[in-house]
Amino acid sequence: MSFQEEIKAVRQLVTAYADTLNTANIGLISAFYTDDGLFMPAGMKTLTFQDLLTRNNGSYIKRTKFHIDFTVEDIVLDTRYAFVQATAITTTHDPLTGQPSTKQSRDFFVFRKERKAWKIYRYMFNYVAGQQH
Repeated sequence: MSFQEEIKAVRQLVTAYADTLNTANIGLISAFYTDDGLFMPAGMKTLTFQDLLTRNNGSYIKRTKFHIDFTVEDIVLDTRYAFVQATAITTTHDPLTGQPSTKQSRDFFVFRKERKAWKIYRYMFNYVAGQQH
């Protein structure tokens, strides 16, 4: 693939990851990660690939009607790794009241190319202060 095609593939992967989360397709989430991948959410413990396979039943995503929209700000790419700086708007709903809550975050992905496919090697985010509604 050309450099531009690689950039496009990484962007498409970020979009596909968001779509998978937004549709609460829990069985597919781990497929986005390398076998040694880590998900490092703000304020929570780090989840390994194995955790994503065995402990993630998707109840939070389903219960809160989780929805995320990523905006890719920058991609730095070499032959094996891609670094993606993004922002995201996340909306969840209180399961009891239905009241929506929106948060803005800064998101950082490290993708690693494995067998000609990009996969999430590391993903972390933190919330932007003053942007929670």
